[in-house]
Amino acid sequence: MSANPLAVLRAFSPRTRAVLAVNAVNSFGGGLVLPFLWIYLDQVRGLASWIPAATLAVQAATAVVGGLAWGAVLDRLAPRTVVTLVMCVAGLGTGLYAFVTSAPAALTAAVVYGLGISGVGTVLRYLYAGAATARERGLAFSADYAVFNAMTGLGVLVGGLVAASGPGSRAARFTALYLADGATFLAAGAAFLLLLPRIERGGKKTAPTGPAGYREVLGQRALAVLLATVTLCSLVSYGQLRSGLPGYLTADGAVGPEGLSGTFAVNVVVAVLTQVVLGERVQRVRRSTVLSLTGLLWAAAWALVLVAGRQHGTAATVTAMAGVLLLSVGEALVFPVVTGLLNDLAGERARGRVNAMLSVAVSTGSVAGPLLAGATLPLADGLPLVVALIVVCAAVALVGPALRRTLPADADLPEPAPEAEADEPAAADTGSAPVTAASGS
Repeated sequence: MSANPLAVLRAFSPRTRAVLAVNAVNSFGGGLVLPFLWIYLDQVRGLASWIPAATLAVQAATAVVGGLAWGAVLDRLAPRTVVTLVMCVAGLGTGLYAFVTSAPAALTAAVVYGLGISGVGTVLRYLYAGAATARERGLAFSADYAVFNAMTGLGVLVGGLVAASGPGSRAARFTALYLADGATFLAAGAAFLLLLPRIERGGKKTAPTGPAGYREVLGQRALAVLLATVTLCSLVSYGQLRSGLPGYLTADGAVGPEGLSGTFAVNVVVAVLTQVVLGERVQRVRRSTVLSLTGLLWAAAWALVLVAGRQHGTAATVTAMAGVLLLSVGEALVFPVVTGLLNDLAGERARGRVNAMLSVAVSTGSVAGPLLAGATLPLADGLPLVVALIVVCAAVALVGPALRRTLPADADLPEPAPEAEADEPAAADTGSAPVTAASGS
């Protein structure tokens, strides 16, 4: 496949492109309301201060349980049915937020939305994992990462403009945003129902014992190590980006609100550009090497953040942006690569559960990050937190060489598809192929 991003997209099967397109619309809808739940419940609806915190906690807890449940369902039912149901539940949940006026209503919406959103990432990764080759799988995960970040960022921008200066009262504007988000989920569910063909699982059914259980999945050392590593990766990146990073940089006024906004803009832009420039090229590098490189990049990133927190003014802002740049490059490299590796190791019987546990690992790190930041930021002006993050990043870098000794060679570095196959996937895909990205087989 060419390094040209448009050529890469054209080389995907039509159904892979359909999943990417539908998820682009869905990601835009999610961005419309992404930063606003706390503000909406507290300032717009005027609910007690404990309600936003409880709502987010219930939503996160439901997402963990729901993710494991959806993974088990995916290993038993056709993905076409599951993805449609997941999108409808998530759409209903975010739509319920539009009408929240009390604590019970907020907590009900949190349960429904948490149950639905926990399955969205799981089923989408499952669909991408059904690509015809491991190389196309990796490229699909990379393309999805870029599409998600770009469209979510655009949604946040549009949502902020509507919330700040749109027509109608403030409550009406937020109601419209949540209903719009719900509509994109429902549209995605309808699109998947119509676009995904009814499929039967490809190949002979040689596993009479049925789908693998979670205990069996965790019993595979490579999978267990990778899932634990993903949790650490999420903790030092996603989990700190909106907690430890701003908390440390603003504690002594090293970086002001404008500089902090700039660092978040750097995160979104660099994450997308990294996939556009490196998404295809990174497929030629051993996955264990990418994991090690990411750990080193992140250690350097947090070292720069450490220095930025001890400066002031322009110097602090520029240094912090440099750190976030490295952090963003690492995110864009490692998460799609590790997702592809996990799916290659999972096999057909456990693919749903492995993707569910991947969602749980990312969520766990994202939740543990703010808890760690809250506990350690008051100590020595946050210095112990940043030092601990550097140490964790160094540990991530050491996982790569250890994994290389145990990973199958074709999982560590998938072979490129033959040129003849790479040039003809769109023409060959007539809707009857048993194994495609959209089929999830």
